[in-house]
Amino acid sequence: MATQTRDIIHLAALLHDIGKFWQRADVGGVMSSQIIDKFHKEFESSICPNRDGKYTHKHVVWTAQFFQHFKNIFEDNIDALGNASYPRKSIVRWASAHHNPNQESLEEYIVQFADHCSSGIDRTTNDGLEDETVEYDYEVAKGWDKFKDVRMKSIFENLLDNKTDGFRLPISALTLEQSFFPKSTFDTKGQIEYNTLWNEFSKDLSSIPTKDIRQVTDSILYLLEKYTVTIPSSTQHLPDVSLYEHLRSTAAYALCTYDYLEEKNATKFKIEAEEEPFLLLGGDLSGIQSYIYDIVGKGAAKNLKGRSFYLQLIIEVIVNHMLDELKLYRSNIVYSSGGGFYILAPNTTFVREKIPMLIDEISTKIREEHGTKLYLAIDYQSIKKRSIFDGSINTLWEDLSKKLASKKQNRFADFISTDAGFQFFFEPTEAGGKTERDAITGEEFDNNEKKYPFNIDEDEEQQYVKESTFEQIRLGKILRDNIIYQIITKEKISYWEQDYRFNGITTHQYFQPLKLNKYYYFLNEKEIEELKAKVKGSVDDAIILRVNDTNFSDFKLTGNRVVNGFTFYGGNNLPTNHDGKALYFDALAGDENVSFKRLGILRMDVDSLGLIFKKGFSNNRRTFSRYSTLSRSLDFFFKGYLNTIWKENEDFKQNTFILYAGGDDLFIVGKWDITLAFARTIQEKFEEWICHNPALGISGGMAIVGGKYPIAKAATQSDEEEKRAKGHSLGKFDKNAISFLGSPFNWEKEYKSVKELKDLLVKHIKADDGIPRSFLDKVGTFYAMKIEQEKNKSNPRWRWMSAYDIQRASDRAKKGSASKAFMEEVKCKLFVNARMEGSKYDYLDILNFAARWAELEMRS
Repeated sequence: MATQTRDIIHLAALLHDIGKFWQRADVGGVMSSQIIDKFHKEFESSICPNRDGKYTHKHVVWTAQFFQHFKNIFEDNIDALGNASYPRKSIVRWASAHHNPNQESLEEYIVQFADHCSSGIDRTTNDGLEDETVEYDYEVAKGWDKFKDVRMKSIFENLLDNKTDGFRLPISALTLEQSFFPKSTFDTKGQIEYNTLWNEFSKDLSSIPTKDIRQVTDSILYLLEKYTVTIPSSTQHLPDVSLYEHLRSTAAYALCTYDYLEEKNATKFKIEAEEEPFLLLGGDLSGIQSYIYDIVGKGAAKNLKGRSFYLQLIIEVIVNHMLDELKLYRSNIVYSSGGGFYILAPNTTFVREKIPMLIDEISTKIREEHGTKLYLAIDYQSIKKRSIFDGSINTLWEDLSKKLASKKQNRFADFISTDAGFQFFFEPTEAGGKTERDAITGEEFDNNEKKYPFNIDEDEEQQYVKESTFEQIRLGKILRDNIIYQIITKEKISYWEQDYRFNGITTHQYFQPLKLNKYYYFLNEKEIEELKAKVKGSVDDAIILRVNDTNFSDFKLTGNRVVNGFTFYGGNNLPTNHDGKALYFDALAGDENVSFKRLGILRMDVDSLGLIFKKGFSNNRRTFSRYSTLSRSLDFFFKGYLNTIWKENEDFKQNTFILYAGGDDLFIVGKWDITLAFARTIQEKFEEWICHNPALGISGGMAIVGGKYPIAKAATQSDEEEKRAKGHSLGKFDKNAISFLGSPFNWEKEYKSVKELKDLLVKHIKADDGIPRSFLDKVGTFYAMKIEQEKNKSNPRWRWMSAYDIQRASDRAKKGSASKAFMEEVKCKLFVNARMEGSKYDYLDILNFAARWAELEMRS
């Protein structure tokens, strides 16, 4: 059956370089290959460029063979697939002729242009990016296939011109394991690993549903993300962009280019340098932090997890809605995480007219659900053809960021000028007094608004919450049950909506954020079996996503346009007690037998990310593919691998939970000392993930509070601590710090030293022949004296007083003991009070902080 040309062009562009993957898995060249048939060996003369009598860019032969080998996937949807001559109107030619397009084929030139845009370099010139030097026959040139051993460099290695060469990514399927990290040596040849990976890819590809071209395309996109995210797109030049990102962005560019030229009724390919064929559409949700922590009731802990995840769903549902309304694919998402998104769209009248309508619709939905607590700034920036090739893409990000920032500074400016806006902002909306309120958020119930029962404590009087609060509580409960699958549909799953109960009342199984015609279902292992048993019919237009696992093909639903894939979510599990019940703030603060119970409220994020996006890449490396690779690599760590760090450490699993993680930041709550250890482990693993590039850092702040302390205040305090860390400077070493107890320390230059000193204090105080615990109070006294004497510019009497007191403490220690030697060392260092090497702190500063830290630890 015939299908829209734009969809076929998009799919052709998505698979235009799939031959690179298969070629590297093959053991031979074109003529000696046991994979390529006789027809396609001869077909190279039609699709490969001929330079000085030799054919180049031969990976396209494997691309053409790919469509023949898997033709059962495509033949039901695409005409002219199996025609032996491959006429111009063929997906095979559109995909494989991008290095040697037919002069009469607009479609082939669209794919070629999209390929160039993705790479940011005009490959039609002799100096352009070429692929492997495969013009030599397998039998003739020994070592011609060395490109098959070239592994992908991490995108982090060369940021801001810092060179940390020596690391490569494994040739493997995407996984949340340490084995996915870059390393310096590998035991297996690349071609062998490519072959293994290709066989796994082929097996999964052969099982995808083929009823609809959109279904086929979306299914392939998830498989490409799983299997090609560490395959280098190019092995001849800097191999820091994955084949996945190149294929995905090429598909997006091709779709946008087709729409742009179709609106112009073009029959020949021609786009001038100053033309603006594309739009970069961006969105930024503000008010996230205040919304999450704007909770007044005792049930804050139970609501917080669902409240945080709900905000992630808001961005997800908005992005999906905009893709549907703008008639775009998932490949058009440049980036979406952490409260923001970017979409590549065609610069057409349809899109430009549709965007204001979408802004109005989405803004109205947010106001109806959340009033002024949340605000989504949406705007776009046109993209000139020239900007893609001259290295000025970074200015597009900057210009769009300024537009979004301006809208955030003038929130609701357009709406307030309308009658509805005036009424919304200036007419009374609350009755006050004894009006009944939401038990958790404190918001008033409107007249006739439905109230949902919620028991904070079983022995207390029944309380009530609003629908949105109830849904977030329900969402948090589902997350505690360890969700395995997330299903997104355009219609309710009618046969699964019967008799679903939560908290004692009958309700629906789905979630519908902002009521934007998307229904979300979350399944744990038990519910998957229940759903299988209840299936009485099919479900159309469904996306089934495995959560935090890329092995996603074991659960399917029947229906048209059903796609299987995967997604990552930071914090999919919670610590539990022996009965399997989730542990919350007061329980996490410490064991009941401990007198000093404290929570750690931790916030961390990547330093100077705006600068990295602005100046991180040199001019010839500024492409959307690289920006996407950078964003997704950060998202992988925070939204994905962070779960692995948590699961692999029993202390973390039992004493902390990840409230939020994604994009480039995180929020974790737990027993204060375990949370601090978690922060250090995160920083160390992040260093490994970014290949120890000194241009990148991660800073954090941790508030230490009681288990019943108001979460909103604790979040504010952790934010203040994080700002101290961000403002910490050691000259050459800025940020990359942790701050708690009001003091920031650079992770490498200071934190390590102060922790070692703290550990020594604890060790020698606990030792049988050790130093008295009262010494910690003495240190605090010395520090207070120092501050006062420096303030008054008086003699530093604290020096000889400290020497006297420490000598007395040292005299009590056993002669020749480690504790006595430690005290002697402390006495000498204190007396001279030398500045800590590479730090702004002197020895007493460090010792005083270590003493405070040791005191807290021993009390806990």
